[in-house]
Amino acid sequence: MRIAINGNRHQEGHLEDIDRLVSALLRRGDTVVMTDRFLNYLEDVIGGRFALGIESVPLSQAPRADMALSIGGDGAFLKTAAWVGEGEEPVAGINTGHLGYLAAFSFDRPQEIEDMLNGKYMVERRSVMKVEAPDCAGPKTFLALNEAAFSRADNASMVTLTVTVGGAAPLTYLGDGLIVSTPTGSTAYNLSVGGPILDPSLPGWVISPVASHSLSVRPLVVADCNPVEVVGESRARTFRVTIDGRVMSFNVGQKIRITKAAHTVGIVYAPGHSFTQALSTKLGLGK
Repeated sequence: MRIAINGNRHQEGHLEDIDRLVSALLRRGDTVVMTDRFLNYLEDVIGGRFALGIESVPLSQAPRADMALSIGGDGAFLKTAAWVGEGEEPVAGINTGHLGYLAAFSFDRPQEIEDMLNGKYMVERRSVMKVEAPDCAGPKTFLALNEAAFSRADNASMVTLTVTVGGAAPLTYLGDGLIVSTPTGSTAYNLSVGGPILDPSLPGWVISPVASHSLSVRPLVVADCNPVEVVGESRARTFRVTIDGRVMSFNVGQKIRITKAAHTVGIVYAPGHSFTQALSTKLGLGK
């Protein structure tokens, strides 16, 4: 197998686990591909011998692997999913962060990791959001597994966001911002502002206000077959859009268009996994 690995550079307490994992993969004849930043970090803290036999690939280049491993928390998982891009390889997360909602495996349960690498796993396909800024200079298209969060610039002025769903009558949100999240992202930033949790298989998005100026504004669930267009206005010259942790500034008046991407991301779980089980063990729901 060709295994692609990415992770964050805060692995204190897990360096021996990572060394054992990679050594085991190489011993059994797997090809190991690692993002250059993660490989350089591990080479520095473990030693030069660690990099022997490992192929280095930048995050900007798809790894073309049979499976991708993310080592870290949800931030590392999102970056790994972006690295895979439109490839079909599923992503397995090994949690070395805090919550790690998307990461189903842990070095504390080594047998599950071994079984997973031996083919005993299930894959859930998750929808991906395509975010486009058609009239702006520079990069215009971005992909998100979790969300696109719209917010005001670094000043005290609120932002007015005009939202159009499928060409219908527009909705206006005044406040600190709003979040458009996928079902996967409904348990992330959306949840922290009081948005609903969506079953991952639902074909929908959640639009949730952040610190709305009106008590009548509530989260809204919409079908993902319709495009969502957002235009930001403010006393400031710019507003911000954060797409799965990537922060960008756009001039006021810029239209941001959100549609469902043609591809999905496969998330690897141990056999028997369920959505409600993850809500219970990771978020404590129902306890």
